[in-house]
Amino acid sequence: MILTIIVFIAILGLLIFVHEAGHFLVAKLAKVKVEEFAFGFPPRLFTVKRGETNYSINAIPLGGYVKLFGEEGQSHAANSFMGKTVLQRIAIVVAGVVMNFVLAIILMAIGFMIGMTPLVSDPATMAGQKDSKVMIAYVQKDSPAEKAGITNGTILNGFDSTTDLQKYTQEHIGQSVVFSTEKQNQSKDLNVTLSADKEAPLGVGIISITKVKQGFFQAFGTSVKETGLVIKTFFVFIYDILRNIFTTGHTGPEGESVSGPVGLFNFTSEAIKIGWIYVLQLVILLSINLGIINILPFPALDGGKVLFLALEGIFRKKVIRQEVENWIHMIGFALLIILMIAITYRDIIRR
Repeated sequence: MILTIIVFIAILGLLIFVHEAGHFLVAKLAKVKVEEFAFGFPPRLFTVKRGETNYSINAIPLGGYVKLFGEEGQSHAANSFMGKTVLQRIAIVVAGVVMNFVLAIILMAIGFMIGMTPLVSDPATMAGQKDSKVMIAYVQKDSPAEKAGITNGTILNGFDSTTDLQKYTQEHIGQSVVFSTEKQNQSKDLNVTLSADKEAPLGVGIISITKVKQGFFQAFGTSVKETGLVIKTFFVFIYDILRNIFTTGHTGPEGESVSGPVGLFNFTSEAIKIGWIYVLQLVILLSINLGIINILPFPALDGGKVLFLALEGIFRKKVIRQEVENWIHMIGFALLIILMIAITYRDIIRR
């Protein structure tokens, strides 16, 4: 539990820091005064001032923010946010999303250099060294596998496909066999007495995983392509949720699978149990997900701010008064908090 808490906070911290660092760096390049760089939401726990910027750590570690001088329209000075061109302001706003995608590409490239299962692509279509194994995805209660100590995420060595394992267990029904297993880089031989059940002599659900290992340049090329495919998959996922809402009145199975902080904590716990490469995959997915969510054209999100800036650029003036826009973003933020609370409540009920 303690390890999971540490890893979970570290993951959140990394994703939030990278996102806000994007806003911070581009604002600095545009010579905009950054008043505060904060991790978490108030109340404030700690702050230190360096130059013109306060660097803060707040009590609620579910986000972060960069406070820019003149961001709410109170100043049009040369070093203020509103004192910059529309394109410069758009660049500052989208920089966080771009950084999330860049982080995903870098981490995915590292994963492929180590050896990692692709997130979307079929490993058979990819170049590089491949290592196929069978992994336990589900263990039935009181099954031979459970009694022997086999758990979710265990790798059964010596089998290249699920068919190989199924054939082996069928040939040894009712017999005592030894499986060479691997989990979290620890190898262990386990004695298992298979049941007489012809359908499930081991009592597990299994999946075949193929890790792909590539060189430096090939890994980066693959990670760019794979990140693009993941982004496409996420947008299709969001489209399906919206379509279900407008056609059936509910979010459908896609909406049911959405998780909040509690669900993400559970995913982190499971990933740690299976192996650190899966923790890396989780960070990659969350980084891409954070980028996509933030670019959606909803008030308070980066995408909502870009929408207002785009309208200003098209009409060459503020279409909506700054005070009204600020209120719209505040309402949007409140709705997002309510949504987060609702999802968190559902995650807790499901446990």
